[in-house]
Amino acid sequence: MSFRQIIVQLDEGAASGLRAQAAADFAQRHGAHLTGVFLTSEYVRQYMAAESLSALPADVVQQVLSGHESAVAKLAGEAGAQFEAACAGSGVSHDWRMVGGDSPQSFLALARASDLTIFPRQAKACLSEHGLSAAQVTLASGGPVLITPEDDYAPPVGRRVLVAWNGGREAARALQDAWPILEKAETVHVLTVSPEGEGDRDGLLQALLAKHGVKAELIGDPSQDESAAEVIERQVAELGADLLVMGLYGRPRLQELLLGGVSRAMVAASPIPIFASH
Repeated sequence: MSFRQIIVQLDEGAASGLRAQAAADFAQRHGAHLTGVFLTSEYVRQYMAAESLSALPADVVQQVLSGHESAVAKLAGEAGAQFEAACAGSGVSHDWRMVGGDSPQSFLALARASDLTIFPRQAKACLSEHGLSAAQVTLASGGPVLITPEDDYAPPVGRRVLVAWNGGREAARALQDAWPILEKAETVHVLTVSPEGEGDRDGLLQALLAKHGVKAELIGDPSQDESAAEVIERQVAELGADLLVMGLYGRPRLQELLLGGVSRAMVAASPIPIFASH
């Protein structure tokens, strides 16, 4: 497997420039084409029903709609300029798209036609209250999602990788999706959090990693007085990891309402980007 098509969500927020840089660096490292995606919005869907607008004079309606459209276009242009600058610095093949963000379907269609989606914890359509969470995208897109914190992380990501492993289906899915990253990483640690402190007794995981040419150190942490999420965060700090690979547990139809406890805690507070699969 390799990453050939990556999309990254960008917006008018302060963290968007850092996300663009991280995405461009990642795409360049993996020889992928990068698509920047900006979520637009329609005024009518945000603030008032069409019936309310119909009571206003036509010229006022047009002024309101044109003003909103112009404001969205201006902010999209600024985000696009940041994206162009990041891609120019990395020399990565790229393109720019603006899609409707008042419902999730347009963005999810792009995500399902890509090898990897790069997305913040929470994103809103421009000048709108409608949006998507990273958990929604991970559970609904069918592919891996690189979830970025708001700030305080430094591109490039994926050189020092920590894999959270419990032997479950979601963890296995994340591991398999992450092979292109693991094979290029400088260091890989695989963490199992369990009272026994051991997660690969039969050696199958170590054998699989070796077949992919990944020299990984397996860590068993007994987690006596900490939650699994606290153990992961502590190991991230001790190892100096810049990327966490983990499976995301949850039910797609209800998204974050039924996320597993560790998944919910890490998506909400991980200090480093998460490569997540469902």
